[in-house]
Amino acid sequence: MRIVTWNLWWRFGDNWEARHKAIAVALAELEPDIVCCQEIWAERDGANQADLLGEALGMNVAHHPRFGRRGLSFSNAILASAPINASSSHSLAVGDQAAHRTAVVAQVARPGGDMTVICTHLEHRFHLSAIRQGQVATLCELAAPHHDPEGFPVIMAGDFNAVPTSEEIRLLTGERPPPVPELVWSDAWAQAGDGPGHTWNSQNPYLSQAMWPNRRIDYVFVSTPRPVPLGNIASIEMIGAEPVDGVVPSDHYGLVVDLID
Repeated sequence: MRIVTWNLWWRFGDNWEARHKAIAVALAELEPDIVCCQEIWAERDGANQADLLGEALGMNVAHHPRFGRRGLSFSNAILASAPINASSSHSLAVGDQAAHRTAVVAQVARPGGDMTVICTHLEHRFHLSAIRQGQVATLCELAAPHHDPEGFPVIMAGDFNAVPTSEEIRLLTGERPPPVPELVWSDAWAQAGDGPGHTWNSQNPYLSQAMWPNRRIDYVFVSTPRPVPLGNIASIEMIGAEPVDGVVPSDHYGLVVDLID
């Protein structure tokens, strides 16, 4: 099973329409089973990037846009080659912080029963680790009812805006006591990646003036315990570093993960 996660950089930059086309081409070449997208744009009375990508790729779409004053949405979406039998969107607000951050939860058909996929995008500001830790706790609570230690694992992917050594990621990987007892997560890059895996990378031309250092902040997580080898990470690579028809698709590099199904 092939999983992709990618922050698509909304409509930022002066070439967002060309970037959208490059994203569609890059994804089509990967032939994914599941795509978790962050920073999806949608117009209240017009085009919807998630639907456009779904049509281009022949995939089903779980998307719950939240429109702002300008009639535009900044949200997450899950695309799947198999039927999506249910989906929902959940706020990741912590108190009065991060009100626009959400997680999409989808039930995707597979032989033997649905699998649960969670796509998310956490608070980005450096100093708000405490907010991200609260968001991680919410994500684990969302995942817990769907986690079956004897069945196919829950897949959780997205832009976590946190490095692997951060407290928020350590809550997920079991290096700190997890928010939900006995539910921890395999970090796909830590298990099968080569090199630092910086998805936020100064070699990306859109980041030439970025104030943040190179960081690994985009993840695919697989819930544990599980009946191995089911859900084990066979391979993981970064995507999006190469231009498509002269256009770099996003300010983030994405990840493509092959899981044992």
